[in-house]
Amino acid sequence: MKFADHILFRNSLTELKSILQDEKVFVIIDRKVEALYGFEFPYRKVYVDAGEDSKNLETVSNIVSELLKLGADRNCLLLGIGGGTVTDITGFVAAIYKRGVRYALIPTSLLAMVDAAIGGKTGINFNSYKNILGVFNTPEFVYDCSYFLKTLPEREFLCGAAEMLKIFLITSGAQFRRTVKFFAENKQFTFDNQEELESLVLKAVKAKCKIVDADFKEKGSRRVLNLGHTFAHGIEHAGVEGISHGEAVSIGTVMAAKIACRLDYCSERLVKQITSSFEKVGLPTSTDVNVNLLFEAIEKDKKREDDTIHFVMPTSLGSVRVEQISITHLKGLAQGL
Repeated sequence: MKFADHILFRNSLTELKSILQDEKVFVIIDRKVEALYGFEFPYRKVYVDAGEDSKNLETVSNIVSELLKLGADRNCLLLGIGGGTVTDITGFVAAIYKRGVRYALIPTSLLAMVDAAIGGKTGINFNSYKNILGVFNTPEFVYDCSYFLKTLPEREFLCGAAEMLKIFLITSGAQFRRTVKFFAENKQFTFDNQEELESLVLKAVKAKCKIVDADFKEKGSRRVLNLGHTFAHGIEHAGVEGISHGEAVSIGTVMAAKIACRLDYCSERLVKQITSSFEKVGLPTSTDVNVNLLFEAIEKDKKREDDTIHFVMPTSLGSVRVEQISITHLKGLAQGL
């Protein structure tokens, strides 16, 4: 089964009850999400707090303890409801609880809908290193529902835009330009832009799923999806105040383009085009974080192989190049960006 076959695109929650009616469900849910939407499910719930600070072994331990108290057995289904933190944690817990139970996801942020909940990657952080513990684990289904986007703050809305731009920068110049235009003109979900947004989300998810299906465990071609993330994870590890994951991806993607230009893999014109595109959307494109701090994380990146890393760089709108570069060389190239 292709990964796209696991995704249900809906604009309401009406079908969810019938999908889950015969399941022994235990809900792992973000406290703020429940407060915002209610979710009057007849299922037992385990609460987590959103945010990177919660993606750790302590949270996993607390969830496992609650599941044991609630009597969750090997036939249960864990249902994660929330943003990327919750979807990552739910998939990870499902993989290790009683040697593996089924799980499904209801992503409630745009970023989770197009990226975190898609592709079967799960993970938690360790000593502030991003997703250093994790497994590949395919959910029973992902319920991608635009209903949740109605209350999404502008900043979180645009964080999802960053991941969509990343996907289209890899796969389609036409869709990249279309996405830039949409988010430059629309900073939040409205009924007037719902159809266009749903169309873009569908295309972004399908584009990612096609890459995932070709290389589920990221041994080769799936590496392209790491565009922008080498530096983004470094920025997050450095604890740059006020920077979210989507914003870090925006900065990291621009940095990757500048590295590509320094290696003559793309033109200065492309770097300016990518930079201005992210800025038109309302995303940051630079940071003053010290390069040495960035490379503290990069040197411990899970994608590192000996003293090299597979680094992804844009070569044109809709095309990227993966180059195995020594970390020392990459650090030199990153100076002054």
